[in-house]
Amino acid sequence: MLSLFRDSENQHILTLVLGCLMMGSMGIFANMIVQTHPTNVVFLRFFFCVISLPLIALITYPLFRRATREKLTETISFFRNHKKLWTIVGTAMALVVALYTLGAILLSVGLSVILLYTAAIWFPLAEKLACRYLFSDLRPTHFSRAYYLSVILNLTGLLIIILGTSQVPEFGSVPSLVGLAAALGASIAFSFSMVLIRVMKSRGIKTDQMIVASSSIGSLIMLPALFIFPIQYSMENMSYAFGMGFIATALGGLIYFKGFGSVRTTLAPILSYLEPIFGFGLGILILSEQFNTTLLAGMAIILASNIGYTLYDIKRSRKLLSELD
Repeated sequence: MLSLFRDSENQHILTLVLGCLMMGSMGIFANMIVQTHPTNVVFLRFFFCVISLPLIALITYPLFRRATREKLTETISFFRNHKKLWTIVGTAMALVVALYTLGAILLSVGLSVILLYTAAIWFPLAEKLACRYLFSDLRPTHFSRAYYLSVILNLTGLLIIILGTSQVPEFGSVPSLVGLAAALGASIAFSFSMVLIRVMKSRGIKTDQMIVASSSIGSLIMLPALFIFPIQYSMENMSYAFGMGFIATALGGLIYFKGFGSVRTTLAPILSYLEPIFGFGLGILILSEQFNTTLLAGMAIILASNIGYTLYDIKRSRKLLSELD
Protein backbone atom coordinates (compact mmCIF):
# COMPACT_ATOMS: atom_id res chain seq x y z
CA MET A 1 0.00 0.00 0.00
CA LEU A 2 2.84 2.38 0.89
CA SER A 3 4.63 1.72 -2.42
CA LEU A 4 1.37 2.27 -4.28
CA PHE A 5 0.98 5.65 -2.59
CA ARG A 6 4.54 6.62 -3.42
CA ASP A 7 4.13 5.70 -7.07
CA SER A 8 0.80 7.42 -7.46
CA GLU A 9 -0.03 11.04 -8.11
CA ASN A 10 -1.41 11.36 -4.60
CA GLN A 11 2.03 12.17 -3.24
CA HIS A 12 2.41 15.09 -5.66
CA ILE A 13 -1.11 16.29 -4.91
CA LEU A 14 -0.36 16.31 -1.17
CA THR A 15 2.88 18.19 -1.90
CA LEU A 16 0.96 20.91 -3.74
CA VAL A 17 -1.73 21.09 -1.04
CA LEU A 18 0.96 21.39 1.65
CA GLY A 19 2.65 24.17 -0.33
CA CYS A 20 -0.67 26.03 -0.61
CA LEU A 21 -1.23 25.70 3.14
CA MET A 22 2.26 26.91 4.02
CA MET A 23 2.07 29.90 1.67
CA GLY A 24 -1.44 30.70 2.87
CA SER A 25 -0.14 30.98 6.45
CA MET A 26 1.99 34.04 5.67
CA GLY A 27 -0.56 36.58 6.87
CA ILE A 28 -0.93 34.78 10.18
CA PHE A 29 2.78 34.98 10.96
CA ALA A 30 2.89 38.64 9.85
CA ASN A 31 0.03 39.64 12.14
CA MET A 32 1.61 37.87 15.13
CA ILE A 33 4.62 40.22 15.06
CA VAL A 34 3.96 43.06 17.52
CA GLN A 35 5.36 46.55 18.16
CA THR A 36 7.09 46.51 14.79
CA HIS A 37 6.38 48.84 11.87
CA PRO A 38 4.70 47.06 8.92
CA THR A 39 7.57 47.95 6.56
CA ASN A 40 9.98 46.16 8.90
CA VAL A 41 7.68 43.13 8.92
CA VAL A 42 8.07 43.12 5.13
CA PHE A 43 11.85 43.33 5.52
CA LEU A 44 11.85 40.45 7.98
CA ARG A 45 9.94 38.30 5.51
CA PHE A 46 12.53 38.95 2.79
CA PHE A 47 15.50 38.63 5.15
CA PHE A 48 14.47 35.32 6.71
CA CYS A 49 13.63 33.96 3.27
CA VAL A 50 17.13 34.83 2.04
CA ILE A 51 18.87 33.09 4.95
CA SER A 52 16.44 30.14 4.76
CA LEU A 53 17.35 29.24 1.17
CA PRO A 54 20.99 28.18 1.89
CA LEU A 55 19.74 26.51 5.07
CA ILE A 56 17.30 24.43 3.00
CA ALA A 57 20.15 23.58 0.58
CA LEU A 58 22.33 22.35 3.47
CA ILE A 59 19.50 20.20 4.83
CA THR A 60 18.55 18.66 1.49
CA TYR A 61 22.06 18.11 0.11
CA PRO A 62 22.86 14.90 2.05
CA LEU A 63 19.48 13.44 1.01
CA PHE A 64 19.12 14.76 -2.54
CA ARG A 65 22.61 15.64 -3.71
CA ARG A 66 21.93 15.64 -7.44
CA ALA A 67 18.70 17.63 -7.21
CA THR A 68 20.28 20.18 -4.85
CA ARG A 69 23.29 20.66 -7.13
CA GLU A 70 21.00 21.09 -10.14
CA LYS A 71 18.95 23.72 -8.30
CA LEU A 72 22.06 25.65 -7.28
CA THR A 73 23.34 25.48 -10.86
CA GLU A 74 20.01 26.79 -12.17
CA THR A 75 20.09 29.68 -9.68
CA ILE A 76 23.64 30.72 -10.56
CA SER A 77 22.96 30.32 -14.30
CA PHE A 78 19.84 32.51 -14.13
CA PHE A 79 21.75 35.30 -12.39
CA ARG A 80 24.82 35.12 -14.62
CA ASN A 81 23.17 34.69 -18.01
CA HIS A 82 19.99 36.73 -17.60
CA LYS A 83 20.92 39.65 -15.32
CA LYS A 84 18.35 42.04 -16.81
CA LEU A 85 15.53 39.49 -16.56
CA TRP A 86 16.70 38.47 -13.06
CA THR A 87 16.50 42.08 -11.92
CA ILE A 88 13.08 42.67 -13.49
CA VAL A 89 11.67 39.41 -12.10
CA GLY A 90 13.11 40.01 -8.65
CA THR A 91 11.86 43.61 -8.47
CA ALA A 92 8.35 42.77 -9.73
CA MET A 93 7.89 39.79 -7.42
CA ALA A 94 9.40 41.67 -4.47
CA LEU A 95 6.77 44.35 -5.05
CA VAL A 96 4.04 41.68 -5.01
CA VAL A 97 5.34 40.19 -1.77
CA ALA A 98 5.81 43.57 -0.07
CA LEU A 99 2.40 44.97 -1.00
CA TYR A 100 0.58 41.73 -0.25
CA THR A 101 2.22 41.55 3.19
CA LEU A 102 1.26 45.16 3.94
CA GLY A 103 -2.32 44.45 2.86
CA ALA A 104 -2.49 41.42 5.14
CA ILE A 105 -1.28 43.47 8.11
CA LEU A 106 -3.15 46.74 7.58
CA LEU A 107 -6.38 45.49 5.99
CA SER A 108 -7.11 41.76 6.29
CA VAL A 109 -5.46 38.45 5.52
CA GLY A 110 -8.60 37.07 3.87
CA LEU A 111 -9.28 40.15 1.76
CA SER A 112 -5.64 40.55 0.67
CA VAL A 113 -5.25 36.96 -0.48
CA ILE A 114 -8.50 37.06 -2.45
CA LEU A 115 -7.77 40.47 -4.00
CA LEU A 116 -4.44 39.10 -5.23
CA TYR A 117 -6.41 36.92 -7.63
CA THR A 118 -7.99 39.93 -9.36
CA ALA A 119 -4.73 40.06 -11.34
CA ALA A 120 -6.74 38.74 -14.30
CA ILE A 121 -8.21 42.25 -14.64
CA TRP A 122 -4.85 43.86 -15.31
CA PHE A 123 -3.07 41.00 -17.13
CA PRO A 124 -3.96 41.96 -20.77
CA LEU A 125 -2.68 45.53 -20.27
CA ALA A 126 0.43 44.34 -18.40
CA GLU A 127 1.21 41.91 -21.23
CA LYS A 128 0.80 44.55 -23.93
CA LEU A 129 3.13 46.93 -22.11
CA ALA A 130 5.71 44.18 -21.54
CA CYS A 131 5.61 43.12 -25.22
CA ARG A 132 6.02 46.71 -26.41
CA TYR A 133 8.69 48.02 -24.06
CA LEU A 134 10.56 45.08 -22.53
CA PHE A 135 10.26 41.82 -24.46
CA SER A 136 9.80 42.35 -28.19
CA ASP A 137 10.09 38.60 -28.83
CA LEU A 138 7.07 37.84 -26.62
CA ARG A 139 3.88 37.25 -28.58
CA PRO A 140 0.69 38.68 -27.02
CA THR A 141 -1.92 36.20 -25.84
CA HIS A 142 -5.15 35.89 -27.80
CA PHE A 143 -7.84 36.22 -25.15
CA SER A 144 -11.20 34.55 -25.63
CA ARG A 145 -14.55 36.09 -24.82
CA ALA A 146 -14.69 33.79 -21.79
CA TYR A 147 -11.58 35.46 -20.41
CA TYR A 148 -13.06 38.92 -20.73
CA LEU A 149 -16.22 37.63 -19.06
CA SER A 150 -14.07 36.51 -16.13
CA VAL A 151 -12.44 39.97 -16.11
CA ILE A 152 -15.87 41.61 -15.85
CA LEU A 153 -16.81 39.28 -12.99
CA ASN A 154 -13.49 39.95 -11.24
CA LEU A 155 -14.04 43.68 -11.59
CA THR A 156 -17.57 43.31 -10.25
CA GLY A 157 -16.27 41.36 -7.26
CA LEU A 158 -13.58 43.99 -6.68
CA LEU A 159 -16.11 46.83 -6.68
CA ILE A 160 -18.37 44.89 -4.30
CA ILE A 161 -15.41 44.36 -1.94
CA ILE A 162 -14.60 48.09 -2.00
CA LEU A 163 -18.26 48.79 -1.22
CA GLY A 164 -18.26 46.21 1.57
CA THR A 165 -15.02 47.58 3.01
CA SER A 166 -16.53 51.06 3.16
CA GLN A 167 -19.27 49.65 5.42
CA VAL A 168 -16.74 48.46 8.03
CA PRO A 169 -16.59 50.87 11.01
CA GLU A 170 -12.78 51.21 10.98
CA PHE A 171 -12.71 51.95 7.23
CA GLY A 172 -11.49 55.47 6.54
CA SER A 173 -8.54 55.26 8.88
CA VAL A 174 -5.15 55.74 7.28
CA PRO A 175 -3.99 52.13 7.93
CA SER A 176 -7.10 50.58 6.37
CA LEU A 177 -6.91 52.81 3.28
CA VAL A 178 -3.19 52.11 2.86
CA GLY A 179 -3.90 48.38 3.32
CA LEU A 180 -6.58 48.41 0.63
CA ALA A 181 -4.30 50.32 -1.75
CA ALA A 182 -1.47 47.87 -1.02
CA ALA A 183 -3.69 44.86 -1.70
CA LEU A 184 -4.81 46.36 -5.02
CA GLY A 185 -1.21 47.25 -5.87
CA ALA A 186 -0.15 43.67 -5.17
CA SER A 187 -2.80 42.49 -7.63
CA ILE A 188 -1.51 44.81 -10.37
CA ALA A 189 2.12 43.83 -9.71
CA PHE A 190 1.12 40.15 -9.72
CA SER A 191 -0.40 40.54 -13.20
CA PHE A 192 2.99 41.75 -14.47
CA SER A 193 4.69 38.85 -12.66
CA MET A 194 2.37 36.48 -14.53
CA VAL A 195 3.73 37.93 -17.79
CA LEU A 196 7.26 37.38 -16.52
CA ILE A 197 6.43 33.73 -15.84
CA ARG A 198 5.71 33.39 -19.59
CA VAL A 199 9.07 35.01 -20.37
CA MET A 200 10.94 32.74 -17.96
CA LYS A 201 9.33 29.60 -19.39
CA SER A 202 10.21 30.69 -22.95
CA ARG A 203 13.85 30.91 -21.87
CA GLY A 204 13.84 27.59 -20.03
CA ILE A 205 14.04 29.13 -16.54
CA LYS A 206 12.05 27.50 -13.76
CA THR A 207 9.57 29.74 -11.99
CA ASP A 208 10.76 28.85 -8.48
CA GLN A 209 13.76 31.09 -9.22
CA MET A 210 11.40 34.00 -8.52
CA ILE A 211 11.74 33.23 -4.82
CA VAL A 212 15.51 33.70 -4.85
CA ALA A 213 15.47 36.85 -7.00
CA SER A 214 12.63 38.56 -5.15
CA SER A 215 13.91 37.85 -1.63
CA SER A 216 17.41 39.08 -2.54
CA ILE A 217 16.23 42.32 -4.13
CA GLY A 218 13.46 42.82 -1.55
CA SER A 219 15.93 42.60 1.33
CA LEU A 220 18.13 45.28 -0.21
CA ILE A 221 15.21 47.60 -0.97
CA MET A 222 13.64 47.28 2.49
CA LEU A 223 16.91 47.39 4.48
CA PRO A 224 16.74 51.19 5.14
CA ALA A 225 13.44 50.66 6.99
CA LEU A 226 15.45 49.10 9.86
CA PHE A 227 17.06 52.48 10.55
CA ILE A 228 13.91 54.56 10.12
CA PHE A 229 10.97 52.68 11.64
CA PRO A 230 10.59 50.87 15.00
CA ILE A 231 11.22 47.17 15.36
CA GLN A 232 11.15 44.90 18.42
CA TYR A 233 13.77 42.14 18.43
CA SER A 234 12.02 39.87 20.92
CA MET A 235 12.40 36.09 20.75
CA GLU A 236 8.68 35.76 20.03
CA ASN A 237 8.77 38.28 17.19
CA MET A 238 11.84 36.69 15.61
CA SER A 239 10.21 33.25 15.85
CA TYR A 240 7.15 34.48 13.95
CA ALA A 241 9.40 36.30 11.46
CA PHE A 242 11.37 33.10 10.88
CA GLY A 243 8.12 31.21 10.33
CA MET A 244 7.01 33.88 7.86
CA GLY A 245 10.28 33.74 5.90
CA PHE A 246 11.11 30.05 6.21
CA ILE A 247 7.78 28.21 6.37
CA ALA A 248 5.44 30.53 4.47
CA THR A 249 7.87 31.89 1.85
CA ALA A 250 11.05 29.90 1.18
CA LEU A 251 10.10 26.31 2.02
CA GLY A 252 6.41 26.82 1.24
CA GLY A 253 7.22 28.34 -2.14
CA LEU A 254 9.65 25.57 -3.09
CA ILE A 255 7.19 22.86 -2.05
CA TYR A 256 4.38 24.65 -3.94
CA PHE A 257 6.38 24.87 -7.18
CA LYS A 258 7.55 21.27 -6.78
CA GLY A 259 3.97 20.04 -6.40
CA PHE A 260 2.60 22.29 -9.14
CA GLY A 261 5.19 21.00 -11.61
CA SER A 262 4.54 17.35 -10.72
CA VAL A 263 0.73 17.23 -10.72
CA ARG A 264 -0.90 16.88 -14.15
CA THR A 265 -1.65 20.16 -15.87
CA THR A 266 -5.43 19.62 -15.76
CA LEU A 267 -5.42 19.43 -11.96
CA ALA A 268 -2.61 21.66 -10.69
CA PRO A 269 -4.25 25.04 -11.54
CA ILE A 270 -7.43 24.03 -9.70
CA LEU A 271 -5.56 22.86 -6.61
CA SER A 272 -3.57 26.11 -6.54
CA TYR A 273 -6.76 27.94 -5.52
CA LEU A 274 -6.42 26.23 -2.16
CA GLU A 275 -3.88 28.93 -1.24
CA PRO A 276 -6.43 31.78 -1.01
CA ILE A 277 -8.94 29.42 0.58
CA PHE A 278 -6.40 28.41 3.24
CA GLY A 279 -5.39 32.04 3.80
CA PHE A 280 -9.01 33.09 4.18
CA GLY A 281 -9.79 30.18 6.53
CA LEU A 282 -6.71 30.69 8.72
CA GLY A 283 -7.54 34.38 9.04
CA ILE A 284 -10.96 33.48 10.42
CA LEU A 285 -9.79 30.63 12.67
CA ILE A 286 -6.64 32.18 14.15
CA LEU A 287 -7.08 35.94 13.81
CA SER A 288 -10.88 35.92 14.24
CA GLU A 289 -11.35 38.00 11.11
CA GLN A 290 -14.96 38.84 10.38
CA PHE A 291 -16.57 39.76 7.06
CA ASN A 292 -19.95 41.25 6.30
CA THR A 293 -22.26 39.77 3.66
CA THR A 294 -21.14 42.25 1.00
CA LEU A 295 -17.47 41.35 1.44
CA LEU A 296 -18.21 37.62 1.34
CA ALA A 297 -20.23 38.07 -1.85
CA GLY A 298 -17.41 39.98 -3.53
CA MET A 299 -14.79 37.43 -2.54
CA ALA A 300 -17.01 34.56 -3.69
CA ILE A 301 -17.49 36.17 -7.12
CA ILE A 302 -13.74 36.67 -7.59
CA LEU A 303 -12.84 33.13 -6.53
CA ALA A 304 -15.69 31.49 -8.48
CA SER A 305 -14.96 33.43 -11.67
CA ASN A 306 -11.27 32.48 -11.58
CA ILE A 307 -11.96 28.82 -10.87
CA GLY A 308 -14.68 28.79 -13.54
CA TYR A 309 -12.40 30.24 -16.20
CA THR A 310 -9.60 27.85 -15.24
CA LEU A 311 -11.95 24.88 -15.69
CA TYR A 312 -13.10 26.29 -19.04
CA ASP A 313 -9.50 26.81 -20.19
CA ILE A 314 -8.56 23.25 -19.21
CA LYS A 315 -11.56 21.88 -21.12
CA ARG A 316 -10.67 23.97 -24.18
CA SER A 317 -7.04 22.83 -24.04
CA ARG A 318 -8.14 19.19 -23.95
CA LYS A 319 -10.29 19.76 -27.01
CA LEU A 320 -7.46 21.42 -28.92
CA LEU A 321 -5.06 18.60 -28.04
CA SER A 322 -7.56 15.96 -29.16
CA GLU A 323 -8.02 17.81 -32.47
CA LEU A 324 -4.26 17.93 -33.00
CA ASP A 325 -4.02 14.19 -32.30
